Amino acid sequence: MVDTQMNNEPVAWMNRLGRLEYEQGNGFEIPLYIHPANLTDDEIIEIWSGMETDTGEQNIAFAKAILRKAQEK
Repeated sequence: MVDTQMNNEPVAWMNRLGRLEYEQGNGFEIPLYIHPANLTDDEIIEIWSGMETDTGEQNIAFAKAILRKAQEK
């Protein structure tokens, strides 16, 4: 969905095969935009500081915490 109020330019396009393209091609692409609920660096650091270790499980927990925080915005 295009947010015309933000006047954002697409950051990438999805082609008809579902692959990402970083340059617009022949017009068969769907423009993709950055979600307006971006977190600040301080918010990301705050979440990271709550993580106990740097294991695979903690990386997944960190990613899920980032998504939850972004959904709150």
